[in-house]
Amino acid sequence: MSEDKLNDLDDHNQDTAQDATQNTAENNQTSSNAAAIEMPLKQSKNDDTVTIPKTEDSVITSVADADETPMPPKEPIPDATGWSPKKKSYFNLGLLIALIIIGVLLILYAWKLPPFTPTVQQTNNAFIKGQTTIISPQVSGYVTEVAVQDFENVQAGDLLVKIDDRAFLQQLEQAQANIEVAMTDRSSNAQDTGTSQAQIEARKADLYSAKVSVDSAREDVKRYQGLDAIGAVSKAEVAHAQAQLAQAQAGVQQAEANLQVALEASKKTSGSRSSLDANIKNAEAVAKQAQINLDNTIITAPESGQLSQVSVKAGQYVSAGTQLMYVVPKGVWIIANFKETQVANMTVGEPATIHVDALGGATFRGHVSNISPATGSEFSAGAANPATGNYIKIAQRIPVRIDLEQGQPELAQLRPGMSVSVDVDTQRNER
Repeated sequence: MSEDKLNDLDDHNQDTAQDATQNTAENNQTSSNAAAIEMPLKQSKNDDTVTIPKTEDSVITSVADADETPMPPKEPIPDATGWSPKKKSYFNLGLLIALIIIGVLLILYAWKLPPFTPTVQQTNNAFIKGQTTIISPQVSGYVTEVAVQDFENVQAGDLLVKIDDRAFLQQLEQAQANIEVAMTDRSSNAQDTGTSQAQIEARKADLYSAKVSVDSAREDVKRYQGLDAIGAVSKAEVAHAQAQLAQAQAGVQQAEANLQVALEASKKTSGSRSSLDANIKNAEAVAKQAQINLDNTIITAPESGQLSQVSVKAGQYVSAGTQLMYVVPKGVWIIANFKETQVANMTVGEPATIHVDALGGATFRGHVSNISPATGSEFSAGAANPATGNYIKIAQRIPVRIDLEQGQPELAQLRPGMSVSVDVDTQRNER
């Protein structure tokens, strides 16, 4: 408390004490005792009562004991000159605001929300793929030779496996013999066709001759009838001429019938020739199939590459379609399965970085070459139907093909099936 306030309280207390003393003691003693009262005052922490310390000449214990009358209201304390309230500290407020801002930024960063949306899309759901070719026999039989070993490098056309070809060789010979038989039958048919044509021509000649005979006999009948009218010939001669005409006419009918038989025979021969031609084509087709089967007993590499484990041995019986081994060519690529929320700004041609754990974290360069037209679940055989049962929304995966740049070190060490991590920079599309 300031010195001015203490002085004001001291004056007030002195006046109050003097009034109390005048009511309880003699005037002469009160005057001397009031002058001797010292200034220290003590203010209670619990109430506003002011007490005066005892002295040798005063029996006054307190202002309240001296007079039962209530204390007058306190006078307002004047403002102290030069006094000012304690200044507030803004440091704690600024620190609190800074912590709130940092917390919000951390949440945005953790959830990859703006302005912390990453321009590099990452995934470890990625694998190396290659053009793996299955080697399978196209014919069934016993294996007579296996010319390669596990993981061997081969060139296109190299011998891999041989199958016993004796049965297929016999089938080819039989087919070729059937071709010869069919061709012989066709030759015979060609001769029959020539004979039929000659017979037709002969029957036509017979018919012509019969018609000439009819014309001659008809003229004879007319002549004999004229002579019979003048009595130059007998009736018997006329009748004989008429009989000759009837016989000639019958000859024409017989010649026509013979010609028709020859024509029918020619048609039959021509039909047989068509059938024989079809037999020849069928025999030739069987022979070609037999040749193909014979050729398929020798299995060669369809392309250059490295073999997988060889699962066939000499003497083993194999059926058509049995997987014997695989050929893996040199070219490989990456299939990275990104979440559907990551491919929004991803386009073909964007640079990619591939990290291969199997090679000690070796890094390779590549670029996006294609993006799948649908999510991976759409191509699965047992795709779930969200219209039935309960549904939980989860981020789907979209396959993205990434081609590797050629000429990189350790590129030949990449193997199909390896797991990798992929980073695709989409910054140019997010500006």
